[in-house]
Amino acid sequence: TPGEVNAFASCSGASPAMAITDGLLQIESQLARFRAIDELAGSNKVGDYIALIARNARPKQALPEVPAGFVDARLDLDPRKGTRQYQLLDEQLAFVMGHELGHHYLGHLPCTAASAINLAQLGGLLANAVPAFNQPNEVAADMVGINNTLTMGARRPDYHLTEGGALLTMQFFAGLDQLTPADILFGFERDHPPPQLRTPIIQQTAANWRATGGVGLPILSF
Repeated sequence: TPGEVNAFASCSGASPAMAITDGLLQIESQLARFRAIDELAGSNKVGDYIALIARNARPKQALPEVPAGFVDARLDLDPRKGTRQYQLLDEQLAFVMGHELGHHYLGHLPCTAASAINLAQLGGLLANAVPAFNQPNEVAADMVGINNTLTMGARRPDYHLTEGGALLTMQFFAGLDQLTPADILFGFERDHPPPQLRTPIIQQTAANWRATGGVGLPILSF
């Protein structure tokens, strides 16, 4: 579907599969670009981009393009910006696909259901920090996604991935929620917890990963 923004885990017969749409890739790449510029220039191009999407995006239509002159071309060509943009994009995609991989790890689909965990146990771990959370499968996949991102990122020889890309993604969708309170632009938002709930879970999972020396929550160790 034109403009679809989503990523998902699925089964192709007995084989697990994952996919990410071009719409989500477009948004993630622009967010990484603008956050890198913001860090260099002290600007708020991420906020401006969220507002642009909120004003102009329409369901089942191609995403709006960024207009000419939206950013200073000199900043866009700055090699420091390019390096940082790719670091952020790696973090974002690692989280998105790590989240979908988590659905398979946790047995949420028929082709991987044999490995299902006890969600009541997960609820006990989160009850004090996140009362009355919904969509436990998505919450669990977020936790696995951050563990995947940080564990894989720690093995890189240069830049070690952080949870920053995941939090940038949550900032985007939280901003959309604020600017379009009466509408849902992207269908996946209906079956995922709100970003205001997912953000502290991401932060808490990352903090636990570091506190345990990269082990993370025992329930999510594979």
